[in-house]
Amino acid sequence: MNAKKPKFAIPSEGCSNNLTAGKKYEISNFTPDARFGGFFNIIDNDGSNLICALKKCAHLNGKNWILRNK
Repeated sequence: MNAKKPKFAIPSEGCSNNLTAGKKYEISNFTPDARFGGFFNIIDNDGSNLICALKKCAHLNGKNWILRNK
């Protein structure tokens, strides 16, 4: 996987109610960051635009996102 341009983010169990654990969410505007691994936008199940941190994301109750290119 090219960590600089991932295509999908997958949340783990225990994520916010507006996300589905294991579902692929299309990433836009990925920006690498040394402290949090990067920031990106996704559209949640309710159609809202979320800004997410790759590591310790508040939308995942402090857990990390899984990134995929496929």
